[in-house]
Amino acid sequence: LRHSALNYTMQQKQYNNHLTERLIALATECDYEFDDEVFTFVTIRDRIRCYFKSYVQSRKKRGVIIGYAARKAGLLAGKKLEKETT
Repeated sequence: LRHSALNYTMQQKQYNNHLTERLIALATECDYEFDDEVFTFVTIRDRIRCYFKSYVQSRKKRGVIIGYAARKAGLLAGKKLEKETT
């Protein structure tokens, strides 16, 4: 857990928080409700992070490079990555 926290940048945290806020707003617009006793903001954010972590690992096993690794490898420009995440 400590290792994970050390590799979690402020930019990633802000992005994840913004993504979670957008998800909760979309759910509200579609008349879905999260049980406040079970799904706190942090719980929802962590489930999103776990989903995407699993997704990236699954794609990596299939030989597909996505996200930061793709940008680092020169397969995806930084501006294109930012555009696709907004």
